[in-house]
Amino acid sequence: MAIPFRAGRTRQLTHAGLVLSRRKRPATHLMLGVLSGIVVAALLVGGFLLFAPESATVRELAEARSELRTLHKALEDTTLRSRMSEARASELERQVDGLNERIRALEDEVTFFRKAQEGRR
Repeated sequence: MAIPFRAGRTRQLTHAGLVLSRRKRPATHLMLGVLSGIVVAALLVGGFLLFAPESATVRELAEARSELRTLHKALEDTTLRSRMSEARASELERQVDGLNERIRALEDEVTFFRKAQEGRR
């Protein structure tokens, strides 16, 4: 569809073949890529320098937590052994008390039999 132009130079433009294309600017794109790469590298280095000491602290904290878990487990094992030892000791004391009562009963029987033998003589 033709647009009516006034006579003159604009009329000449309509007869000329126009080709629409992009301008090629490889240097600009290359520079833009290089600059963006430098910015990304600077951000990475800055982030590493900023968070590297913190990551060492995080590592130390993780190691401390691991050691704490190990110590808690050792404490639980030691507590369990201590309770078992106390339970064994109380059971042995109960058995010793029972045996002492049995010894007293047997001594009473022995005394009774001795007196009975002495009474026969």
